[in-house]
Amino acid sequence: MSSLWLDDHDLRVGLCFKGGGELKKAVDWCSLKGQQKCVIRETAKDEYIFECIRWKCKWSLGAARMEKHGLVEIIKYTGPHTCPPVDPEDIKSEFEADEIERVVRVKPTQTVAELKKWWKNKIGYELETSDVQSAKMEAIKRVFGDWDQSFEDLPKLMSVFHSSNGLLVDWKYHLFPNPKFASFCGVFWAFPQSIEGFQYCRPLIVVDTKNLNGKYQMKLMIASGVDAANNYFPLAFAVTKEVSTDIWRWFLTGIREKVTQRKHLCLISSPHPDIVAVINEPGSLWQEPWAYHKFCLSHLCSQFNNAFQDYYLEDLVKLAGSTSKKEEFDSFMKDIKKYNLEAQNWLDQFSQNQWALAHDNGQRYGIMEIDTTSLFAVCKGFGLADHVVTGSVLLLFDELRSSFDKSFNCSRSSLNCGDVYTKPVLDKLGEFRTSSVTYIVMPLDNNTFQVETPSQKDEWIVQLSNCTCSCGEFQRCKFPCLHALAVCKKLKFNPLQYVDDCYTLELLKRTYAATFSPVPEISAWPKVSEVPRLLPPVIPPPPPAQSPPPANKVSGTKRRATPRTTKKKS
Repeated sequence: MSSLWLDDHDLRVGLCFKGGGELKKAVDWCSLKGQQKCVIRETAKDEYIFECIRWKCKWSLGAARMEKHGLVEIIKYTGPHTCPPVDPEDIKSEFEADEIERVVRVKPTQTVAELKKWWKNKIGYELETSDVQSAKMEAIKRVFGDWDQSFEDLPKLMSVFHSSNGLLVDWKYHLFPNPKFASFCGVFWAFPQSIEGFQYCRPLIVVDTKNLNGKYQMKLMIASGVDAANNYFPLAFAVTKEVSTDIWRWFLTGIREKVTQRKHLCLISSPHPDIVAVINEPGSLWQEPWAYHKFCLSHLCSQFNNAFQDYYLEDLVKLAGSTSKKEEFDSFMKDIKKYNLEAQNWLDQFSQNQWALAHDNGQRYGIMEIDTTSLFAVCKGFGLADHVVTGSVLLLFDELRSSFDKSFNCSRSSLNCGDVYTKPVLDKLGEFRTSSVTYIVMPLDNNTFQVETPSQKDEWIVQLSNCTCSCGEFQRCKFPCLHALAVCKKLKFNPLQYVDDCYTLELLKRTYAATFSPVPEISAWPKVSEVPRLLPPVIPPPPPAQSPPPANKVSGTKRRATPRTTKKKS
């Protein structure tokens, strides 16, 4: 190796090496010292080009074997590195994000599958799906990482989604004195692919909100249906600077005008006063017979506990709301009244069919609580503090496409295998087959059957003609419970005839049958004239924290309520 290089440990034009191997070692040593990394390609025999793995870095080196002395000589050098040092442990993920950033800057909506194929063709080896996902998220953060600029970019992105996929959008903003400028207040959007698929879902919509992290503390709103496999089906979204009565009116009106006009919808939400006020407004299409407004039981209990600060009372409310037996519900309500009359008065402001399963009539399909983790699972990008709104919407588009493709292919595969119903139904049938409990079935009058255990401690009344069972699960979930399955087995009836059509694989396939179209390259994104130039929202500071009200105590303790032991459900 060149003694000149050993003296000053630097690379420059004119340095000579015995061969390509020694040159590579020298470059590797300099890269290790500077916490950099480069790639090499041999353009011809004894000709070498080294480049930094970060394509935006200008560092490069060219060398070739020279006839005049027979050594490999550096003939071109551009340095030093213009990129910052990288932790050796992070160099792989940095390289992946750097390379994928090249694609994202041109085609930001390329799928993970498309990026995996591109990587294999360009780099020569396959990346794990999780690595591609992580690299793309990092690349989008770099490309669309400026918070203030993102409010200007967002209308362009929504416009290109509209032109390529028919996206429905509605904006809220405050105009400045110069009407060419405005401050962002909110944006509502829904993809027609979701709107088309919702007609094959059960008549139920769940709405909720989530606080967003980042430079501007905004809110994410979501409306979802529930598909035949009991999974949330994203319908509509909104990002707003705040949540208020006006915002909820705007959001719920957007769902009715742009997403669905179905009658007899069940709407599940929190019992927040802003939502309740909008629902109860004259002429609202979220009132009966257009819709039935129900409350998430966990949201109700949380709001109840904020008012009374009593765990025992909260547990009583949860038990009253979750039982399907009216006699048990009445008993819990008597306990609440006896324990704290004000608590009962607080509950009386709501109709019992809005929060109590015993009075639901099957309209909420057994969904008593909103699983916020599953509900917002499609919005992963919004949960990252360093991802701006534009980048988060791009990642959401990816998640939707992936979810549609996966669900459609899985349901089609199951249909091709001869299956008819989705996993919730099959799981219930499997539970009955493997159950160690033996049920005794006795016929009563009017096609009614009494089902009990051998110990005769528990009994239920089943009516197949009405699809009901005294346990409540048959009418709540709209497919046979264990007791109804026992009756079907006794009578040698096919239990699938009592399963609601909303659980068929055919409907699940149709729900996800719509496809998303490719999005043009960034250079072809149209200019937006319908929306003024948007500037960041003006968000008022949060109100000062207040001390919680004193707890309402009777015995001075916060004991937990326990369920009734009268009848054990099976």
